[in-house]
Amino acid sequence: MMNTSRMNRPLSTPPPRPRPSSSPQRRPTIDPIRVVRQHVIGLLVSLIIGGCLGVVLFFLLMWFTPFFTSEVLFEVRPGLAASTEIGTSKTLKDDEVERIARTQTELLMQRDVLRQAILSPQVRDTNWMTSYFLDPQTGQPLIEQAVDELEETLQTPVLRGTNLFAIRWAWSVASDVPKVLNSIASAYMEKLTVLDDAQFTANEKLFDNQLRLLQMGLRDIGDDVHTFIVAKGITTLDDPRFSQVSIVVQDLSKNLTELQTERTSVQAMYQQTAMKLEGTVEASHEDILLVEADSIVLQQLSRLELMKTDERILREQFNEGMPQVESIELQVRSLEEQIRLKKDEVLHRNLNAQLKTLSSERERIDRVTANIEEELAAKDALLRDLAADTSRYQAMKTKQLNYEKQRDDSQQLLSEIRLMKLRSDASRVRQISLAELPREPSFPKPELIIPGTIVVCFGIFVGWIFLRELLEKRIRSLSDLAVIPGITVLGAVADIEDDPAEPEDAEMVLREFPDSVTAESCRQVAIALLRTMANQGHSTLLLTGAMPGAGTTTIVGNMACAIATAGHSVCVVDANFRRPRLAETFGVHEGVSGLGDALKDSEALGQSIHETESGVAVVPAGTESSRLVERLVDERFGVFMASVRTKFDYVLVDSAPAVAATDAIQIAARCDASVIIVRAGNEQRGLVARLVRELSEASAEFIGSILNRPRQSIGGYFRRNYELMATYGQSEGDDES
Repeated sequence: MMNTSRMNRPLSTPPPRPRPSSSPQRRPTIDPIRVVRQHVIGLLVSLIIGGCLGVVLFFLLMWFTPFFTSEVLFEVRPGLAASTEIGTSKTLKDDEVERIARTQTELLMQRDVLRQAILSPQVRDTNWMTSYFLDPQTGQPLIEQAVDELEETLQTPVLRGTNLFAIRWAWSVASDVPKVLNSIASAYMEKLTVLDDAQFTANEKLFDNQLRLLQMGLRDIGDDVHTFIVAKGITTLDDPRFSQVSIVVQDLSKNLTELQTERTSVQAMYQQTAMKLEGTVEASHEDILLVEADSIVLQQLSRLELMKTDERILREQFNEGMPQVESIELQVRSLEEQIRLKKDEVLHRNLNAQLKTLSSERERIDRVTANIEEELAAKDALLRDLAADTSRYQAMKTKQLNYEKQRDDSQQLLSEIRLMKLRSDASRVRQISLAELPREPSFPKPELIIPGTIVVCFGIFVGWIFLRELLEKRIRSLSDLAVIPGITVLGAVADIEDDPAEPEDAEMVLREFPDSVTAESCRQVAIALLRTMANQGHSTLLLTGAMPGAGTTTIVGNMACAIATAGHSVCVVDANFRRPRLAETFGVHEGVSGLGDALKDSEALGQSIHETESGVAVVPAGTESSRLVERLVDERFGVFMASVRTKFDYVLVDSAPAVAATDAIQIAARCDASVIIVRAGNEQRGLVARLVRELSEASAEFIGSILNRPRQSIGGYFRRNYELMATYGQSEGDDES
């Protein structure tokens, strides 16, 4: 199937192409679905182990360290607003309950309360006290150490949504728990009673002292009133506001106010006139009208109007700039200046006259005001004496009434305090329950221990696999390959172990198992490869692996079969002189003439190309004696590639792994393009990145990479797609049949 249309192609190799600069290597992203799928069995085992460990841990804890918990409940109440109140309908807000409860729990946790509880006989006989807090030498209880233990282990929760708070304690001996808790509650309530009694007593003493002081003050003010009446000889005190003297004073005050207002107005007019004379305030419109009404000013204004009329007539007769026009303009300006000066003179004269008049009026007002003030002072002296006596008497009576009211209030408060002290429901906190003997342990709980252990084991295993995945530097998936700088992923060839069709061998899977998922993945990669080569105009392609075992020969064989199936003439060249396998893959007998023989004798080119049943032309490595690696870097290899290029649409070259030998880099200089084959789980990212840079620097264009045999790559979404594509044609035929 040689193509004679390519005979006219030039024999020279394509010039080197510029390569994009490499960017820093990115960290690969972790596909959690893939990671979980790869470790499904381990995850199930971790769940089973966690369940077993949880059961064992539960029984061990039940045997060695069981804990029994009980609690005492207290209620926060609004309290009584008055001593005679039967009950209260007031409700406390949540934040008020929270604040009061927190305050009371701090009081409950005081060391003196805990110390008093520990000293009670029922606590001293508990296993908790005798086992841990008795001095082995003296046999005396270690009170402070026991208090320290209670401070660390006692819980004081506030029950949200209620008016309740509690003290809660857990211990391994069930009978000890209610004894300790009830003793603490009893000591706490005793302290509350002592504090309430002390507060009531202090308040009672305070108000009792205040009552005595008020009674003494009341007696003193009564004596003062009696003495004042006797001293003044007062029989009755009229209201001084309605006396004849008061009426005269009111009239004088009214006149005085009117004079002061008038003087203020005159003074304002005087200051304004003075400022007009100084030039700080402009003359008013009335001032200007008075000036313009002056006879001399009126004459000059009439003369100015006549002169302006003459000016208009001359302007109509003569041009601008003529002596007659300039003369009349000068006369007009001179007259206007005279009028302005005359107006200023008249204005100044008028203002001076006005200022003198205002000054005289101000002096008159001052004289009248002085007379009224003198008379008013005399009348005020009479009123002050009368008002002073009246005011002093009223003040003493008011003070006497205030003392009487304060005495009555103090007596009422003192009575309420004494009554409140007698009421047992006056406290803001009351105990509503006793600690009961626990019937079952609070720890351990199987519903917590077993699921918790399962979660811990599962979490440890998940963390371990993801940490290992994060630290993994090998390429195992397309995402690992895609993060390498400068690389284009052409696709992935599925592992036959994940193929539901169970093909026996992957080398010719596309020909022997065309309906398998692996074969369909080869077709997908071949389509991407053909599209890239067609877009760039390439016909010769080097395929090389990074490490031995990459599967380059398998990829070359299946790609060639896919290209041939697409209707193109294709030739595969085995340039792997170290481990040649293409001849065996395509069923060509070993030892026949091949690439080595063609490089040795250019006349043997036609004998080195062998047609196969698959429609793919194969150039084997050649006879063993002719397979010299040095000939691959010779110019004769370039001539060979140019000759083969003219005969086929596409030429695929299989070479030795790039890490094991430098053949691939040399061969790349004789091809149009190059592709690197990466075996999943076999190559490191850094190694592949270095090979990509080396191939990119060669004259052949590096067009991308193919990932070979990624495990579980055809699961889930990809597996369904591949199976659909592989079985679509067969399903359609079955439907038609």
